Amino acid sequence: MSVFSIPTILRSDELLDKAFKKASKVSISGKGIGRKKKLARGKIESLSQTIDSTLRKYVKSFPTIDSLHPFYKALIDILLDTDRLKKSLASLDWCRRTCIEVARENSRKIFKTKNPQQIDSIRKAVYGRVSSIVDDISKELLYLNEARQEIRKMPTIDPDIPTIVVSGYPNVGKSQLVRAMSSAKPRIASYPFTTQRVSIGHFERDRTSYQVIDTPGLLDRELEDRNAIERQAINALEHLADLVIFVLDPTETCGYDIGKQENLLNTIKKEFTEIPVIQVENKMDISKTSSENRKISALTGIGVEELVENAVETITSLSPEASGPLEYH
Repeated sequence: MSVFSIPTILRSDELLDKAFKKASKVSISGKGIGRKKKLARGKIESLSQTIDSTLRKYVKSFPTIDSLHPFYKALIDILLDTDRLKKSLASLDWCRRTCIEVARENSRKIFKTKNPQQIDSIRKAVYGRVSSIVDDISKELLYLNEARQEIRKMPTIDPDIPTIVVSGYPNVGKSQLVRAMSSAKPRIASYPFTTQRVSIGHFERDRTSYQVIDTPGLLDRELEDRNAIERQAINALEHLADLVIFVLDPTETCGYDIGKQENLLNTIKKEFTEIPVIQVENKMDISKTSSENRKISALTGIGVEELVENAVETITSLSPEASGPLEYH
């Protein structure tokens, strides 16, 4: 279930079709020019109100970015570009207000006129003007529907419960570990960057719920060189992590040598000094080193339960007075 509920955004031609259909159903009783005026004004009002209410609903359904949790705020900026999103929503607001104003101005003209032919002329002019205004935001409507699809894919994160973020190079077994630790069912494959989005799983210990975040793989490079997939992982580390489990693949079957993996581990420790880190070596079913790192096999489950217990103990032992990085092997 998506954390944000946003309706499907109609294209400009679909929105106009909806508005004109409703306007065509307006009926007024009476006779003569009085009825003609009321009918024309009713159609214009219906047209503008349909556009107003529809676009107002769209704008209100999108999250107010500045009031979001920092994780979502940053994620929207990574995936969509916050400025572009705000400008598109402002365009919809401009469109609905302009259509209402055009309708009001011309409704007054119809009320004042005594020429029956001018009534139809004014109404048709309003139809043309409103169509042109709505067409002006056609690109914004298309963009917002794409943005809606991205936002609806965002995971439902609860920032108030303990959160474990699993990090490391691509293809080291992060998704497999998250699956073994929690309720998550991340996609698993044997090629890099299988995980292209942050996903979430849960588990419970002693009646306390924990979140486990599966993040896209990171490469050991500067932040400005990281792509949108990698920046999602950094965002989760920065805004969600109470604890980081950093997964190493000493077998190097992931396609990256252990030296680069360790460089990335050291970078994360330097960038996020206040977050405790548990570093583990995965794939012990293939090979087991003599290092002091905790050894696991996410594939077979060996060592995973002990890792979970270690993670829970680490999180519960944290106190507000604690300072400096913590490391667990």
